[in-house]
Amino acid sequence: MNHNYIRKKSAEVIIECNIKKFPIDCFSILEHYGYKIYSYSELYKKNKELYDMCISYSQDAFRSGSMKIIAYNDRKPKTRIRFSLMHELGHHILMHKNDTPENESEANFFANNMLAPRIAIYYTRMQSNADISRLFNTSSLVAQYASQDFSKWCYEICNNGMHDYDKDLYSQFYDENYKGFVYSIKKCEFCGANIYNSDSNHCLGGCKPIGISMHGYSCLDSLSDDDRRILSRLENKWLYDF
Repeated sequence: MNHNYIRKKSAEVIIECNIKKFPIDCFSILEHYGYKIYSYSELYKKNKELYDMCISYSQDAFRSGSMKIIAYNDRKPKTRIRFSLMHELGHHILMHKNDTPENESEANFFANNMLAPRIAIYYTRMQSNADISRLFNTSSLVAQYASQDFSKWCYEICNNGMHDYDKDLYSQFYDENYKGFVYSIKKCEFCGANIYNSDSNHCLGGCKPIGISMHGYSCLDSLSDDDRRILSRLENKWLYDF
């Protein structure tokens, strides 16, 4: 599997669909690519034959590229539905023709990167896998895999330098007012000031614009001090050319 190629393709989708916040809207992304989306419950009422075909094919989701239809099992947990939808999009973006084990693995990796891009994990600075799951609206298993692959991504950057597609994603989420990576902007309920990258609905410390702390992300704990310094130096060169 070419991990960097798949990460690059997922980054291209995020930019093409002009995604600016997390968690991503999986339905609008699929609609952008011309797909009609049905739940299995809807198909059961509208087209029993098509429903039988879908449920026999997969308990999670079904895609017909020629008909531009994606159906999903609405009885599954929402986090699983989100992953299944992005898995099916992965088959479309990666132009898979057959249901081979390799293609399934690639679609899984694509879906994981769509839901939680590694550069987004780096800049959102969550404190645990549970926080990753909450922020990106994924299952605990998807969050765990994303966290593990994030460590590999860090080591890869330390050895080979920053990726162009990650820089493109950083630019996609860069906010001039905040002067940094922004995945969420909301208005304070009291004063109307912008609140960046926070679960709170009001300002802290006297109604001033706030943002999350940019320190203490646990996934970075797996890196050595030398690797952290290398990563920081590469980031500065990448962002500021020094």
